[in-house]
Amino acid sequence: MRLHKRAIGAVSRRTGRPELLAAVDFAARQAQGDEIAINAILASSLRAEATYVDVGTNRGQVLREAVRIAPLGRHIAFEPIPSLAAAVAREFPGVDCRALAVGARKEVTQFCHFTALDGWSGLRRHPTISDEQGRPEYIDVEVSTLDAELDGVSPSVIKIDVEGAELSVLEGGRSLLARARPVVIFEHVADAAAMYGDQPQAPWDLLSELGYRIFSVTGRGPFTRTAFAKESAVVNWLATPDA
Repeated sequence: MRLHKRAIGAVSRRTGRPELLAAVDFAARQAQGDEIAINAILASSLRAEATYVDVGTNRGQVLREAVRIAPLGRHIAFEPIPSLAAAVAREFPGVDCRALAVGARKEVTQFCHFTALDGWSGLRRHPTISDEQGRPEYIDVEVSTLDAELDGVSPSVIKIDVEGAELSVLEGGRSLLARARPVVIFEHVADAAAMYGDQPQAPWDLLSELGYRIFSVTGRGPFTRTAFAKESAVVNWLATPDA
């Protein structure tokens, strides 16, 4: 079955038809469902002139859809890997792309860039990725906060994908979240958050304190604190402000 999946995966990539792999692989099927759901959230939350903020832009996979939906808006992207930040800036010349990591405080710190698997890169090294798989390099990156970077900016949507460091991003954006009340799309997996010493329920606690309700991006919820902490199948989450 593994060889069968590899063959279908190769055809899927060559033909640009991800639904082929999704048909036989649960993880691919979940990722495709999440992508469709995130695009729907963007379409329902962004007016043509709205501001979108992308934390952990990578190659601009989600940013591309936000720019399409809100072509007149001001969009801000944060990507700490210099080569990826430069590529995003070239592809999206109208986007304010900042070569920064985002966290709870300003600092300069080390970042693990998996050159062969850049989507797994982060401020902590993911323990499941070997040197052979990821070919890591360690670089110094500047870290800032959403509150500092977005003073006076009122985004409609913020997307956070930072391989376990999402609590720090939220902590550094408390004032922004309280003031602007954006919709927040964030990746959260308990094992990844544990690399930073964060408890599984910590994002729920912070967002709930600020008056947000938590759903899966596919619409399940709202989740209670206990259900959020125990959930192991959901990767991408949606936080919506009560008012």
